[in-house]
Amino acid sequence: MADRCILHGALIDEALIDGALIDVTMEDGDEDDVIIHQGLTDKSKGTNYSKSLSGMTTEKWEEIYEMYRKHSQAVGFSIRKTTSRRANGPGTPEVERYFVCSCEGKHGNGLPHISTNHSRNAAIIRCECRAGLRSQLNEDGQWEVATAAAGGDAFFGHTKRDHINFVHRLKSKAIEGGDVAKLVNLLTKRQSEDPGFFFRVQFNEEGRLCHLFWCDSMMMEDYRLYHDVLIFDTTYRTNRYNLICGAFVGINNHWSNVMFGCVFLSVEKEESFQWLFNVFNEAVGDDLRPVSIFTDQDKAMTNALEAVYPQSRHRLCQWHIQQNAISHFGSLKHDRPFQNMFNKCLNGCFSETEFEATWRTMTTEYGLDNHPWFNRLYSLRTKWCTAFNNMYFSAGILSSQRSESTNHAMGFQASKTASVTEFFGIYETTVRRWREEEDLKEFNSIRATPTFVFPLMDLLKHASQIYTLHLFRVFEKEFGLAMGTRAAIIQSEDFTLLKYQVMGIICSHIIRVLHMHSVTEIPTAYIRRRWTKFAKTEVWNRLLPAYMRRSAANEAINWRCSMLTHVNNLITKSQNVNETRAIVENFNGTANAEVTSLLQKLAMDADQNTQPTEDRAVLDHVRCTTKGRSQRKKRALGKKKRAKKTNDNGPMNGDSYTPIPRLL
Repeated sequence: MADRCILHGALIDEALIDGALIDVTMEDGDEDDVIIHQGLTDKSKGTNYSKSLSGMTTEKWEEIYEMYRKHSQAVGFSIRKTTSRRANGPGTPEVERYFVCSCEGKHGNGLPHISTNHSRNAAIIRCECRAGLRSQLNEDGQWEVATAAAGGDAFFGHTKRDHINFVHRLKSKAIEGGDVAKLVNLLTKRQSEDPGFFFRVQFNEEGRLCHLFWCDSMMMEDYRLYHDVLIFDTTYRTNRYNLICGAFVGINNHWSNVMFGCVFLSVEKEESFQWLFNVFNEAVGDDLRPVSIFTDQDKAMTNALEAVYPQSRHRLCQWHIQQNAISHFGSLKHDRPFQNMFNKCLNGCFSETEFEATWRTMTTEYGLDNHPWFNRLYSLRTKWCTAFNNMYFSAGILSSQRSESTNHAMGFQASKTASVTEFFGIYETTVRRWREEEDLKEFNSIRATPTFVFPLMDLLKHASQIYTLHLFRVFEKEFGLAMGTRAAIIQSEDFTLLKYQVMGIICSHIIRVLHMHSVTEIPTAYIRRRWTKFAKTEVWNRLLPAYMRRSAANEAINWRCSMLTHVNNLITKSQNVNETRAIVENFNGTANAEVTSLLQKLAMDADQNTQPTEDRAVLDHVRCTTKGRSQRKKRALGKKKRAKKTNDNGPMNGDSYTPIPRLL
């Protein structure tokens, strides 16, 4: 995390992050972006972060509340107003005001809440957190921060990364050069800011872009946690060059989208996809292979997947199959019984035998035995029918619609004439928004206790302690189904063990057996860590020391915090007398001149030690015709067009490399 960061969507004059007072200035007059010059203190030392507010004075108590609100927002919790005290009873001026954490107190009598409204899944956030602040009116008639406290699981239960993840990197300024050169420079800049940032770019002999892939360090960490399911889709086209955009998407512990990487491809060839998948493995680690990979029906992509991921389960997108099927249904398009039978073949059969019987009935009854499209679809049944994939983990998803929604989320702002640089900005905004939403879900899962549809039982209680809020609702639904089932022993030995793990959570049948035998906790063997509240604990613990090493020295941070407090008190003391104002202003002018002069000298010395480097010319991609949505739509309407011959800008005309860290 850089020392200078941008906080989007906030308009603040000053704030506190982890107890370090920071000043905030506007950037280029943009009302939505503010620059934060930040400092952080080490939480592991047990510092009482709120105490740096103590002693501050303002004209109104509302200003103290606003300052504390900004502090809590930066640190990672929320506050609310509570009691106040007046000098001599009702009608007299207020002399004290109290502000507390939103998690202060406890719900009702402290017992678990049983929800009677099944349509609401509200969570309980009151956990007796003791973080708070007391302000009082001093002898000078000003409001002063008297005491501040910090504590409670809702505060210390989070790592530093949770608290500051919403603070974003400084915007990259536009530089001279072409569109692709700007993008490569942006990626190089990101790599200098984030040592774990990875990108590969491939040019042809003319120096034009063929392929480009990138991912940051957090995407790599997310892949290590959630690599079991990978969704990849290339149906999206954007920018003026008609490049193919592909997004690698996964599912996190809140059952939400998480980004693993992004790519621009000039053509959809088997060689192109093999290059991409090999580069992706190089970035995230060749030892971690997905259990299930969801894609669309692209022959070149399928061949590349079989070559690079021979042991992964390749799954076809059911959404694409349904859309393609409509064009082949003919008069059956409006036949509801036929559609129901076709949908059952997709995901309604529980066994291969049931699927075979259903498919045979459908094709015989509707005369589809010799239909070429349905016969080809049948030959690929292991890739799309859920009955053939019960033994393979898929996080409970059936298609690459999540990748489709990713493309939609990134593309609704981009026009057909958008540059690759503009698209990169939209992509970064999308990833940032997803991570902010993930941080909020992570925070709520840790601090909140879910309401219960059923009376609290040991299994439910244990599930609420380990699973995220969303996954607890999935478990609770299975628990409800278990209460309506019966269990009986039909065989006690010499049986074949079958373990279905599509979702990775025990089903209602297992829950029923555990409940019958008074098992109070979910067995460890049935708990998939990727669904728990603690899925990212190791990531945060691993990143924190590295972040602390990259941040400014703690001594300098503490000095900054201390000096800002002293200067603020000095200004407050001097503001009402002209002579004292003059002393402060003179001191500020002299100190500012000396500091500026010294910094300029240091900058000149640094420039003299910098040697120029030779730049490589990077040209923008030319307009080209590739296989895309427009051609697919025309083929679907019966308009046959011959594909144009691929130009010489194909992927195999040049070398693949990562440019050295310099501007192009």
